Amino acid sequence: FSSSYALLVSSTRTHFHDKMAAQGEISSGGPEERDHSLQSGDVFRKEFKRYKAKDPPPKLDEVVDFETTQDRKVIPVKIDPNNISDQESLSRLGLLHPSEWRVFGLEGFLGFMFILNPWRRGCQRYWVTRCLRDYPCKPNVTNLDKQHHGIDNVWREGYPDYKKYRQQQGKKTQPKTLLHKLRWVTLGYHYDWDKKEYHQERHTEFPGDLSQLSTHVARTLGFPHYQAESAIVNYYGLDSQLGGHVDHQELDYSKPIISFSFGQTAVFLLGGKTKSVKPTAMFLRNGDIMVMSGDTRLAYHGVPKILKPPITGLLPEGLCEVDRKVGLHESMLAGVMEEEWEPSALFMEECRINITVRQVVADGGSFGKRSCDDGLQSESKRTKETQYPIGS
Repeated sequence: FSSSYALLVSSTRTHFHDKMAAQGEISSGGPEERDHSLQSGDVFRKEFKRYKAKDPPPKLDEVVDFETTQDRKVIPVKIDPNNISDQESLSRLGLLHPSEWRVFGLEGFLGFMFILNPWRRGCQRYWVTRCLRDYPCKPNVTNLDKQHHGIDNVWREGYPDYKKYRQQQGKKTQPKTLLHKLRWVTLGYHYDWDKKEYHQERHTEFPGDLSQLSTHVARTLGFPHYQAESAIVNYYGLDSQLGGHVDHQELDYSKPIISFSFGQTAVFLLGGKTKSVKPTAMFLRNGDIMVMSGDTRLAYHGVPKILKPPITGLLPEGLCEVDRKVGLHESMLAGVMEEEWEPSALFMEECRINITVRQVVADGGSFGKRSCDDGLQSESKRTKETQYPIGS
C-alpha cells in the first residue's frame, strides 16, 4: 500500500519554561539537582535520568536506530524531485545528491525528519574544522567570554594545552584546559542566555557557508523560504548532557530547526509539547541531520548521554579518512587533508559537535512582534500541506 507523510503546520502558540535545564546549556556531571521527576506527569525527566545513568548503564535496545530502519516507528520519506537543484552547491558543501539521501520520519511526530549521514566521505571534516577553528573566533560569542576576556581565537589559544593534557592523560591532578571548558558558540543573532531571548542589536554576520548548507537542506525538504539567521554550536564531552527543553524563543515557529551532528554518537530524546509525553530515544551519529518542524517544532527534546567509542581514540566513520576520488571542492581542501586534520582528530576522539540553525524573524517581520501564528498560517497556505509519498 502507499500512504503520505505530511508536514502539518501547528498553530499552537504556547510558551514553555524549564527551570531545571536552560536551552542549550550543556552540563558535565556534577552534583545532582533536586529530583523533580517524582512530580506527577514528568515522564520526560524520568526517561532522561534513565538514559543518563552510568552505573549501571542504560539498556539501549529501545533506542531507534535509523541505520537499521527495522523499527516499526520509522517511516521512509521520499524527496520531491522538484525541490532538487544547484549541483555546484552540492559539491561545494560536501553533500551527496539528494536522490541518494536516506530520509525518514517517525510515527506520531509530524514534521520530524531524519537524514541519515548524507555527506560524501571525509567532507564532514570541513565542518568540524569550521566549528573548532573558525566559529569560536571573535566577533562570535562563546560561553568563555565572561571568564576569559580577550581571547579572540579559542582554538589557537587552547589547543597547545589540550594536546599536553591528552599526552599526559590519566594523571588525576591535571586541570581541565580551555578547550574542555568550551560549551557553546552563537552565530548570527546571538541568544541572550540570561534573558532567554534574542535582541536585534546583538547580531554579527552569519557564516556564508553554513547559511548555504542550511538553506539547501531546507529547500530540498520543502521549505523554500527558509533563512538561516542564528545558530548555536554545542560542544559535548563524553560526560556531557543537554537538559530537556523547548526552542520557543524565536519569533517565527513556522520555520524548522535544522540540526547537524558531528563526532561521537549521542542518545537523543524527542518528546511532546508537555513533559507528560514519554519521549522516543534515537541515535544521532556523525553526519546525521535532523529537522524539527510542524508539530515537533515546539516539542521537548534533550541529550542525556554521549556514547563512548568502543575503542578508545576511535573516530567515527566519515572522519577517519578522505576519499580523494570524490573531487572535493577547493574551498574544502584545507580542513580535510591529513596534516591539517590531525589536531582536530585528536579533539574529536572525545567530542561531539552539534550545530542547530534556526530562522529567528518571520519573512517580512521584525523584532518586537511575535509573528509565529501568522507565519505558521502563511507557510501552510504556501505549502498546502507539503506531502512526501511513502513506499510500503
